[in-house]
Amino acid sequence: MTDHTPDLELLARFRAADPASSLSAADPQRVAELLEAAMSDTATRTHESRETRTHDRSPLTWLVAAAAVVVIATAGAVGLAQRVHDSTPVAHVSVTQLTYGSVQGLCITPNPRVLRVQSIAFRGSLVSLVGRTATFDVSRWYAGGPTDSVEVTVAGSPGLTELVHAADLKVGREYLMAASDGNVTGCGFSGPASAPLQKLYDRAFG
Repeated sequence: MTDHTPDLELLARFRAADPASSLSAADPQRVAELLEAAMSDTATRTHESRETRTHDRSPLTWLVAAAAVVVIATAGAVGLAQRVHDSTPVAHVSVTQLTYGSVQGLCITPNPRVLRVQSIAFRGSLVSLVGRTATFDVSRWYAGGPTDSVEVTVAGSPGLTELVHAADLKVGREYLMAASDGNVTGCGFSGPASAPLQKLYDRAFG
């Protein structure tokens, strides 16, 4: 290696030790404005010669130069934080939406044959009763789905109160629910996960 040949290994070490090497570059126009202000402020900058070197620079000159460095580092940090934020995966919760009370009809005795032909059947915990909607966190799907949760919206009047009394809804309790064509099936096919109802679901779906 001659006196004019760069030491490539030494340069690589310097780049590896640079804490700002992975940061994005600052806005070139903003940096140029700050540097121009530092170099052209003749009212506050004194003469610099080869003899005095940097000793005659005014405090304001150093202050503006330091501000430019801060802008560069801040812009790089913001850019890095934005890239981390953009790469963070977002969790999406899937929902099955059902209606209660929109279909009127005669009840029949709950039996495995009728339950087996329902398009929706699941076991889940009631997590909220808000407005006209009951939300269930599903732990097992027997038919339909699968989604993370089920929302049952009450149609008509008197609303959610009717569903609460009909299905004995209580937040935190486990339920077995069935539905067909988007409508909850009552008449004993849906309700708290009691031993008899669980046995009915096991016979219907195995």
